[in-house]
Parts: sequence; C-alpha cells; structure tokens
Amino acid sequence: MLPVIEALRAGNRRVERVTVAEGAHESRLQELYELARAAGVPVRQAPRAELQRVAAGANHQGVIANVAAAAYRDADEVVEQLAARVGTDAPPLAVVLDGVEDPRNLGAIIRTAECAGVDALFVPERRAAGLTETVAKAAAGALEYLPVARAANVARLVEEFKERNIWAVGTDADANIEYTDWDWTQPCALLLGGEGAGLRRLVRERCDALVRIPMRGRITSLNVSVAAGIVLYEAVRQRTLARESAYSQDRTAGESR
Repeated sequence: MLPVIEALRAGNRRVERVTVAEGAHESRLQELYELARAAGVPVRQAPRAELQRVAAGANHQGVIANVAAAAYRDADEVVEQLAARVGTDAPPLAVVLDGVEDPRNLGAIIRTAECAGVDALFVPERRAAGLTETVAKAAAGALEYLPVARAANVARLVEEFKERNIWAVGTDADANIEYTDWDWTQPCALLLGGEGAGLRRLVRERCDALVRIPMRGRITSLNVSVAAGIVLYEAVRQRTLARESAYSQDRTAGESR
C-alpha cells in the first residue's frame, strides 16, 4: 500500500486507477483515498482473488495501482494536428477506442495501428484500459512512435472530427456497408467498440457511417484487435493504390508535355 501512496504523492507518473481489496480496513486507506481524490484518480473495490491474479504473486497488501507506462498527448492538440492535414496529399487516419478494457487488446491495437501508419489513437478517460506496462509490452515498442491521447467524451470527440471534415466511421455487425466499400482515402477516424458490447449507442449514432466485417463462419464477432487490423490494412491498401495511381498520372502527364 505504501508504494501506491508514494506514487500518488509524488505525481511523477500518471496513476490510471487504484484497486482496493474488498473488506480492507477503511481507516488505513484514508490517506490513499484523499490523495487519489485530489489527483482525480478513480478508486474501485474488487475481490482479493482479482488483485492476486493481477499482482501475479507479488505482495500487494490489498492495494494495486495501474500506472501509465507512457505519457498521453493532449487530445485537443492532436485533433488540430489531424485537421491540419485535411485537404493534403496525406489525409489523416486516426483510431478511437470506445471502451476497450483488456490491456493486451489495447497493446495489440496500438502495435497494429503504428504498423499501418495511423497518425493518432484516442482512448476514453474512464472505463477503459490505460497505458500500463502490460499494454506497453503488448505494443512491442509502438508507444514510442504512435501518439495516444485521452478523450473525456468520445461522443464529443466524434463531433470535433466532423466539424473538421474528418469522417467518423464506426464498426458495427449490423451495418449495411462492408468495410471494403468505404473510401478510406478520405480523412478518417476509425471507431472500435469495447469487447462484447461494441460501440456505445450515443457514439454509434453520431458516426458519419458504420461498416461491418462480413462473418462467414458460425462465430458472429472478431476480437477487437483483429478487427482493427483487418480494417486498417484495407485503408493501407486503398491509400497505397491511390498514391500509385496519382504517381502514374503525374508521370504520364510529364511525358506528354
């Protein structure tokens, strides 16, 4: 418990969330609660078995803190940087995650997004995985290159994209458009929902378009990190073809002069 209190007191690294074992003595936790409240860090209770699993055998003393393994970028600044590329030869491509809670999924998505040339990734401030050591490990170094920002309100973030002529495209199993039929050469933000629940209703309703990945088997959904890879590499394919076509046209025009 003392290391968590010191982490909150020092403020050198971002504490995402504090988890306290159910039944812990409230009197011993008073300082921790006060420090967490002052820092805006959510505190939740969980069964001791869950803390034991997360701690992987380490002596947690009934308290575990999720600490950011990397610094977040300012969301407003990142949005403006994306908007500055609208109308250029390099239209922005962003990823927004609406409630992905599994840190391994988050890390895998960050890794895939960086490999696909995504410009930025946004995660919600609450009820979602943060940039923990587990995420950093799964991202395999991608956190060093891909800007990750936290959105206080994902639905509002969608509106900000739309105001700046960036298409907000969500994934939904019941969408009428297949992901290959969408024009990913445009400025786009891909929105992916959390495990199981998908995009929240308010977020889904504010998207400009919804696309689906066709399912041919008996299972009706994909892991969110796999879905991210499928859609993002369709964007890579379309953008690569568009660049090659533009280059070919420029070369032909030059030869005809």
